[in-house]
Amino acid sequence: MAQKPNIVFIIADDLGYGDLSCQPTSAEDIHTPGIDRLAGRGALFTEAYTTSPICSPSRTGMITGKYQQRWGNYWFGQGGLPSAEMTIPKKLKEYGYRTKKVGKTHHNGGDAQHPLKHGFDEFYGFVDHSADYLRHTKEEVDKHGAKNAKLAHIGILERNGEPSYDEGYTTDLFTDEAIEFIRRDHGDTPFYLEISYNAVHQPIYVNHPDYLDRFGLKPFKLWEPDKEDYTTWHDRWGLLGEVDPDGRKRYLSTLAVLDDAVSKIVDVLGEKGIDENTVVVFVSDNGGAYENYAYNAALKSGKYTLFEGGIRVPLLVSWPKRWQGGRVLDGMVSTMDLFATLADAVGGVVTPALDGRSLAPMLEGKAVGGTHETLVWDNGNAAKVGGFAVRKGDWKLVNHELPAFIMKKRMDAYCERENNYDRPSKEYNG
Repeated sequence: MAQKPNIVFIIADDLGYGDLSCQPTSAEDIHTPGIDRLAGRGALFTEAYTTSPICSPSRTGMITGKYQQRWGNYWFGQGGLPSAEMTIPKKLKEYGYRTKKVGKTHHNGGDAQHPLKHGFDEFYGFVDHSADYLRHTKEEVDKHGAKNAKLAHIGILERNGEPSYDEGYTTDLFTDEAIEFIRRDHGDTPFYLEISYNAVHQPIYVNHPDYLDRFGLKPFKLWEPDKEDYTTWHDRWGLLGEVDPDGRKRYLSTLAVLDDAVSKIVDVLGEKGIDENTVVVFVSDNGGAYENYAYNAALKSGKYTLFEGGIRVPLLVSWPKRWQGGRVLDGMVSTMDLFATLADAVGGVVTPALDGRSLAPMLEGKAVGGTHETLVWDNGNAAKVGGFAVRKGDWKLVNHELPAFIMKKRMDAYCERENNYDRPSKEYNG
């Protein structure tokens, strides 16, 4: 019997559509050789969509292969992940896989919020929408006070449900944890490893010390709880209350650490001799965010919105043993499709009824033009955001206004930053 492939599923947070140098519409200041290696070994999908413009619903749709709105998961704090729903790791465990989750988990609560209830054998990371990149020690928690630390996402790392107070930058910590798992002797047991980075999500002003010189940066003067409350501080420097003239550079620095991490993971797969028979997925959870100075190329708007910039994302899939590398594939696909795709790769997996469809025919060169003729999005009525969108073929209906909290002030700040990209105004529909 052929050895089932190992699977490494990498999720970036709030990555801009044009912020990979392998993208045909990449920004001029972008250089991502590590992630580009995956494009060279696999396929880049140019019209990949998430199921939501924010992380918690989109990640839930991704792990279940379904529209998460089916059980009321529309926006922050809604719906959760019900234990009755099948997930990718649960299904793979049924077929003999060892499973591990590293990094961020955010599914809006629910009775299966924690990764150990998703089908993962092990978990190292955090259960929250954000995390401080550097401050994880008990000393930092004590310094800021438990209440303040929680508010600022300081010291929230855990290992299998227990606090884990570690020194280091989260991207490095998560990469080291992933590499340790890959290097283990798994015998003939295939593994499924999900690495869900908090990069390039805010707070990007907390930079990796070793990357400052490369981008001509100085350490940002961080929040001092005795002088100002965290919400006021973060609203100013994390949510574009004021524009950081070095904001784009700080984003690029954060992305560079992520890019190096992906390269390290690819290297380790090669060192272990399992790179040819390992499926690697790289995807962003939603569109690039205004507040972290992401670049969404010609796509209109960004995170939080149902315009293209909020829901259209970079997606790379590789399996050198089976699928030809170095290809750019057009056609409408969804991150819901990844469940069915991995089931196809494993072979013989009986999946539940999914809204997603396998990408395997496209990856095998047997089909063109995408997996869906129609995709829909619905933000519900949370936080007065509301709205829905439908794309059918080359037409898209958007019944949606920009949420009030990202209206003119933040749009102007986004468009007038140092790099001065054109205001994203053209709705691009393939």
